[in-house]
Amino acid sequence: MSDVIENQIQPGSEDSNGDPARNDAVVFSEKFIRNFPRSNKKIPISVMPFSLKTDPAHSHDIQSSFISPHGIEFQVSAEFKTGALLKIEIALPDYWTRKQKVVEYRRIDVPEKFRILAKVMKVDDVGKRGRKKHIIAQTVNLDAADEQVLRKFLEEG
Repeated sequence: MSDVIENQIQPGSEDSNGDPARNDAVVFSEKFIRNFPRSNKKIPISVMPFSLKTDPAHSHDIQSSFISPHGIEFQVSAEFKTGALLKIEIALPDYWTRKQKVVEYRRIDVPEKFRILAKVMKVDDVGKRGRKKHIIAQTVNLDAADEQVLRKFLEEG
């Protein structure tokens, strides 16, 4: 036959391996953050714009309003645009002690923080003058071991 059949993956169809086609454009909602169990814990974080250099002058030390493995919600006096990438350092209490239960390697130093990469999804002004910004950011990159540590920390009472 001279007809050429092209394999096109449609939503709800199956690819050549028999697996359901994945939709890469998953719609993000702030409900993923707020509805996570005990996501309203106040955790110290440090937020800075993503860059290859670490510049402490652009770092903002604040607390999270809501946090989950899906994302983070916080208020900051800095200006971040929707779509911007943020480097966020999260300081969980007894972080290394918690992580040792998940990993099998040892370290000489005792890290107090772990980093995630997040994308700003929503920015709202807070107050009449709008000096503070309410930001909702989706997690883009999070180490699997750190995700387990965060989940277990939030599950605790």
